[in-house]
Amino acid sequence: MAEGLIEHWWPVTHDFGLVRSDIEVVAAARRHQYSASGQAVDAVWVDASLEECLARLEPLSPAPSKELFLSTTFGWTAFLQNGTRGSDPFLPMYQLSRTLGVTALRACVTPDHARYAGVILEVYDTPRAGGNADGYRRSIAAVNDGGRWVFEQSGLPFDFEDAASYTARRKRDRFTPEALLNVLRGLGVPRLTDETLQPGGRCRGILISRPPHPHLPSFSLAEAKVLVR
Repeated sequence: MAEGLIEHWWPVTHDFGLVRSDIEVVAAARRHQYSASGQAVDAVWVDASLEECLARLEPLSPAPSKELFLSTTFGWTAFLQNGTRGSDPFLPMYQLSRTLGVTALRACVTPDHARYAGVILEVYDTPRAGGNADGYRRSIAAVNDGGRWVFEQSGLPFDFEDAASYTARRKRDRFTPEALLNVLRGLGVPRLTDETLQPGGRCRGILISRPPHPHLPSFSLAEAKVLVR
């Protein structure tokens, strides 16, 4: 079976964000956040194949300078950045959840061969929807922390979580990719695939770019893969 674009574009796509809102609303809020902080950005619509949309993220950088927002078939807006070690969506998702008053999340599932393998879910939300005063709703993570697996969780579990797995003997088995997908389904989010990002063979997105950091190296996707193996 041929490799899909989602799989091909790791490490960018193994750590992604989702916002429960329309792409125009999300992108406008993100641009306003940059404007309010005095940062100049360029924003362009991208209407092409998913392969062409993802290619707009190259070159990749240790300090991301491009943010790609993509429409999905399930009503959320997906978020990817041009980071060499992944999209690192924590801060943008947290900020957008606070600004828009909606659910946002970070989901991370690395390949087994990744240098720092792990499965992570972070959910940000308003106090009305179960978040705390700081905008955090739930965090679950099983990660290889430099050769030693650790498991951490915080926040009130969702009713649809399989909390029994959190007592598994091996920490890496306490939160698996399958467990992450189960929580996402409970939140109304299907598995992120090529099809959910390009219905009818077309991808609809907005690319927000900041000036790159001239003192940092840049990498192609192939070169970035070597860094995280």
